[in-house]
Amino acid sequence: MKNKKLILGIAAGAAILAGAAVVIARRRAKRNHQLDIQDAKDHFRGKLNELQRKAQKEYRNAGDDVKEAVNTAKDRANEWVNNIKG
Repeated sequence: MKNKKLILGIAAGAAILAGAAVVIARRRAKRNHQLDIQDAKDHFRGKLNELQRKAQKEYRNAGDDVKEAVNTAKDRANEWVNNIKG
């Protein structure tokens, strides 16, 4: 009888330790996934900021090109008007 109680006590202790190990492993896995998600968010945010800077640079450069195109069109229109008058 004493041996049965000892074996049951050891088995119960092992079951409790195994359950605790499972709970701890799940918590660690969840924490690791949360860290991975946060890293992905930070990486994505960095990429978006980089794309935004590039888009702003292209917009500024495009503004100069548009001004040149408008000035060229204006000059041509003035030439046509002058040719008609002349």
